[in-house]
Amino acid sequence: MKSLLLLIEGDDELRPVVKELQATPVPGTQNPFEGTLSNKTRIIAVTTGVGPEQAYRVTANAIRQFNPDYVLSAGTCGALVQGLEVSDWVVTGDVRAIGQAHQQWSTLETLRDNDETAAPRLGQALKQTPRWHQGRLVTVADEPIHCAMAKAEIATLHDAIAVDMESYGIARAAVENGLPWVVARVVVDTPALPLPDLGAMNVHTGRPPLSGIAKYVLMNPFAGPQRLHGLWSLVQTYAFHLVRILPEFTDGSRVSAPREECQLV
Repeated sequence: MKSLLLLIEGDDELRPVVKELQATPVPGTQNPFEGTLSNKTRIIAVTTGVGPEQAYRVTANAIRQFNPDYVLSAGTCGALVQGLEVSDWVVTGDVRAIGQAHQQWSTLETLRDNDETAAPRLGQALKQTPRWHQGRLVTVADEPIHCAMAKAEIATLHDAIAVDMESYGIARAAVENGLPWVVARVVVDTPALPLPDLGAMNVHTGRPPLSGIAKYVLMNPFAGPQRLHGLWSLVQTYAFHLVRILPEFTDGSRVSAPREECQLV
């Protein structure tokens, strides 16, 4: 593999990855960063912003601009089922776009990459630290899922283990360009420990409003700062492990000519 396009939701998630990669801004741009692994693989790291449509547009543009060999959806996700804990990873080549709550979480489209070895190879590169799980990830478009009952319903309806807001859009752009893709995301919330509701995230940066953060801390003066610091630390650790495993993963990825190997369900 000569080059890998790494898509991640927001600036706060991108920053530690850029630091670990020792990446530098691509000349003439503000968002994309470029780094080189020890095996000479070129890594282009780009923030997608929030939501599948935004992620699709950014990914499609980045593919046209940088012509990568491989696409990786990175960042955070939420666990839908028991057994996944905060700081565990979800690695998968099976994503499904689903409708909103008023649409009964209906299936919109399922994408599966035919390289069934990609997710296990990512997991094996982690060497059990942190723990990793392979299974379907669903992507929602409207807002994060905070309710444990909604998570349980989605998990049952779609045989899914995790949820995010970008991976379907990233995978869709990869499929349309004949590129292999995989998801490698870290769990930041579970049914028993939901994410703090900090308000609507900025669609471009992925950041919640400062007023939402301030309100959360005021309402939770003891647990609030600890929870927010825990999330910050989790993202730093995720970036370290992500960059650590990329050389082994890219060495083992056999990339052929553009192909139509992804299954659409």
